[in-house]
Amino acid sequence: MNGSALDVDGHRITVTHLDRVLYPQTGTRKYDVISYYLAVADALLPHIASRPVTRKRWPASVDGAPFFEKALPPGAPPWIARFTIGHAGGDKPYPVVRDAATLVWFAQMSALELHVPQWRIDLSDRLPEEAERRTQRLVLDLDPGPGVPLQHCAQVALTIRDVLTAAGMSSYPVTSGGSGIHVYARLPDPVRADSARTVARQIAVSLAQAYPDDVTATMNKAARPGKVFIDWSQNSATKTTLAPYSLRGRERPWVAAPRTWSELTEPDLSQLEYRQVLDRLADSGDLLSGLDPGPAVPPAEGVVDLGAYRRRRTSTDDPAKGPAIGDAAADHSPAGQALPTAPAPTSGAGGIRGATVVPLRPMLAVNEPVERLDQTHWAFEGKWDGYRILAQLAGGRLSLQSRSGIDMTADFPELAVLGGVLDGHEAVLDGEVVALNAAGQTDFRLLASRRREPGEATIRLFLFDVLEWDGTNLESAPWEQRREVLESLAPLFASTPAVQIPALLDPPGEAAVDQSRRNGWEGVVAKRRSSAYRQGSRSPDWRKQKNFSDLEVVIGGFRYGRERAGRSLGSVLVGLPQENGLRYLGRVGTGWTQAQAAELLDELRPLTISTCPFVGGVDAPGASSATWVLPTLVADVQFLDWTSTGHLRHPSWRGIRRDKLPGDL
Repeated sequence: MNGSALDVDGHRITVTHLDRVLYPQTGTRKYDVISYYLAVADALLPHIASRPVTRKRWPASVDGAPFFEKALPPGAPPWIARFTIGHAGGDKPYPVVRDAATLVWFAQMSALELHVPQWRIDLSDRLPEEAERRTQRLVLDLDPGPGVPLQHCAQVALTIRDVLTAAGMSSYPVTSGGSGIHVYARLPDPVRADSARTVARQIAVSLAQAYPDDVTATMNKAARPGKVFIDWSQNSATKTTLAPYSLRGRERPWVAAPRTWSELTEPDLSQLEYRQVLDRLADSGDLLSGLDPGPAVPPAEGVVDLGAYRRRRTSTDDPAKGPAIGDAAADHSPAGQALPTAPAPTSGAGGIRGATVVPLRPMLAVNEPVERLDQTHWAFEGKWDGYRILAQLAGGRLSLQSRSGIDMTADFPELAVLGGVLDGHEAVLDGEVVALNAAGQTDFRLLASRRREPGEATIRLFLFDVLEWDGTNLESAPWEQRREVLESLAPLFASTPAVQIPALLDPPGEAAVDQSRRNGWEGVVAKRRSSAYRQGSRSPDWRKQKNFSDLEVVIGGFRYGRERAGRSLGSVLVGLPQENGLRYLGRVGTGWTQAQAAELLDELRPLTISTCPFVGGVDAPGASSATWVLPTLVADVQFLDWTSTGHLRHPSWRGIRRDKLPGDL
């Protein structure tokens, strides 16, 4: 097969040297490369449409020297669309891909890699001025430094997903075909390239500040060993990124392959070759179909600018302000194993990187009544009004992680004693951090306060499950057996009141509910005695019934109070996350002390943005005087019931949920 011609999209293309092996290690020929780009054209074209393409060519094979080619060479087919960009050395006509025929011509020229900017020609006014180039997507390129596995890259990607979700943006992972992962986000409106670049940089910098041992955002390569470098610069008008579905010029024909978020939690995650991508495309279609859905519409007047997102919080003094690495997908079930067993993959041994990236996720209960449950099959625990915590001791280091993966160890210095009483052991324990008031009752308002006065609240860790003990994974063991192990640990905690194992409630379910109400507790959790511990899943084997109507919401704005205008908090506007923003639920303006209101206002002011984050409208009195904020803070409110318009009736403030992110709701 030395040469022939192909008719593609009405164009006749001469193809030569079809038997030339471009990937010697796998025997992949130019013929295979051309066939691949023809097969993926329908999926690939939307993601490079209306973008100038830079090609990286390997004329002989990937064992030879490559070169980048920007301008179309002399003799290029006249039917290839082109776009001229000015350079210091003069104007250059770049190719713009509109059809499969152009892809075939690229492959004939041994252009294995296709690189494009994020901005689009059809979104941009007054081109070729760089300042006016606009995009409707951004990308973060995660590049693992020496000694960093792809799985750690995946954990960082999952964290970025949560940050983008909190800002109302859908995101899509792509294993890069090299060593890392690209995370793309679909922006709600066209923005200038410099705005997208600034947002991407702020996300990268905030992660690097929160987790300096694991993430870097600096261009200095000396800072990258042992860390994931988040390259935010590829959103610049002058930068390009390897396009989704493009081949890589590596030793094997790997591809920039779209993935699902659940795949990123798999321990055997790896790069994909072109044949695997073709099989996946045939089975599942384009996983990026929501990223570049069809031809772009020219921007309306008043193009949205993401400059407001630049004020994202970067302080690491409060762990809740740093996005959590290790927030894996919702279903992260362990493999079933009988006792005894070797440590599970979630064991601290060999898995902790700064105690921030181990993907521990608690098992969750469904909301179902428990009164009619019997004592033969069910056990009953109090539902405590606090922060769900997974306590991990590994290598002599104690880590307290929230259900979202946020490291809250520094928030509760009172619980450092747990490391001492468990010295010499390794464990993963499930429990709830609570604050007790003077009457000995759990009080979430005290727990949520960032400035607890000494003696104002007593902090306790209530333990109710054990996932691992001294190298033995207990997750597949029935609840009854895990409870026996937990209770056998009680003598270790006898020396400190800070850690307790609350007694079970009296059965059956009706009696347990009555006991919890008499004690003023939040509710009851019923657990099937035979149930295994399923990390990250919400299972009917665990059921919860609350004694009060409360709801976790996201703050999207606030209003100043009438007194001390501009200096006091009047109310906060809250909602629930939806795919395209927050659904407005109403205003909350009671339930806090003056000091708590001042503290909350101090926390909200740095999050101010110019655009309302609520979709579907806000009631006129609220919208007229509201200050909008970046929707990143999760709060807990109590309310009487729902209004006919779907708003909260008589809501009351309970506090910030520093253990949760908007993506958890």
